[in-house]
Amino acid sequence: MDFAAASGIDVFSPVSHTLFDPAEIIEKLVFSFGKWKNGGRPPVTYQAFVAVAGQPPEPVMEEYSELPPVGDTGEYELLPVPKVEELGYGDISQEELSPFRGGETEALKRMRESLHDKEWVAKFEKPKGDPSAFLKPATTVLSPYLKFGCLSSRYFYHCIQDIYRSTKKHTNPPVSLIGQLLWRDFFYTVSFGTPNFDRMKGNRICKQIPWTENEELFLAWRDGRTGYPWIDAIMIQVLTRHR
Repeated sequence: MDFAAASGIDVFSPVSHTLFDPAEIIEKLVFSFGKWKNGGRPPVTYQAFVAVAGQPPEPVMEEYSELPPVGDTGEYELLPVPKVEELGYGDISQEELSPFRGGETEALKRMRESLHDKEWVAKFEKPKGDPSAFLKPATTVLSPYLKFGCLSSRYFYHCIQDIYRSTKKHTNPPVSLIGQLLWRDFFYTVSFGTPNFDRMKGNRICKQIPWTENEELFLAWRDGRTGYPWIDAIMIQVLTRHR
């Protein structure tokens, strides 16, 4: 940004990865109902987050077919998309790549396919989904597209709301599709406003566990010999897959 500013280029960096600006959510909590509260900390419960969040801003709906002119001459150069080999991944065949193709075009295509069944959208209820479903997943499988910015969370939210308005009845947060997007924003807000959120030490909302180093217990966990059937079954499955 400093380089751009030195070159006379105005840089505008909107918060667009989430439905809400995490800083604004925390600010709402700081001064709520006419009094200071929460000490400037983020909401640590879903209910507290939803209570202050409100409705997200409308998404940008304009579609662009060409780039705006750059520089005084109005000329610009479109660089080609680099090949996988040029990114340093070597010679990777198509069969070894993930079946999930990237990009906005693919993201929008998958979103429209997921939302085509309006009854499914209206009745979506997360706890009742089957996480092991494969041929027809229990969710939209749009998380990676939201994560990498291929799909706008606000646009997704807007499209779901359009379907809700066209149906007589639908599920509500926290179990609905809208509820899942709110869960996503809730965790983004908590992580944004909590120092050391990704670790235990120095994290005020994480339980401080007195971990010990015991080689015998570690090997029992690694080899599926803890005596806890659920834990051992998982570890044995992991070991089998890596042999």
